[in-house]
Amino acid sequence: MKGKRKEDFALVYRKYINGVYRFVYSRTYDREITEEVVSDTFFALIEAIEKYNFRSKFETFLFGIAQNKLRQVWRKNSQIKTVVLDEEYHQETPQKSSNRRKLYLKTVKALEVLPKRYIEIVTLRFLQMESIKSVAKKLNLSASNVTTIQNRAITRLKTLLNEKKS
Repeated sequence: MKGKRKEDFALVYRKYINGVYRFVYSRTYDREITEEVVSDTFFALIEAIEKYNFRSKFETFLFGIAQNKLRQVWRKNSQIKTVVLDEEYHQETPQKSSNRRKLYLKTVKALEVLPKRYIEIVTLRFLQMESIKSVAKKLNLSASNVTTIQNRAITRLKTLLNEKKS
């Protein structure tokens, strides 16, 4: 990578590194795995940037790469270690910890079956902590449309999680 391309990549990296890190960490709760996936994501971006066709938002393209890299790690490691830093969790019983892990995995699986637009909005709102207005602007939607889709996504997630309990 030379000159202008290197500078462009540095700008993209600085702009998106925190969001990609939070996105991945929220799915692994493991710093080592997160750093590996984030690093792989940006290396893959360098290779895949030529394929970017501007039909979707760049952010969607980048987070799609991150999601794919995360899936590769999940396939490679049949189980992801979790590390929780809150003292309250250190006093949990193995049963409570196991239940929390099961709920986390069910939630990840439920998210994967949601429509792409739902996932985008849930990710931007709750993982990247974007405002409704900001999400609306990024996705070229009205704020009320974002709110409606967000509510539908949450309702659908609740339904999926309740189905999986039975």
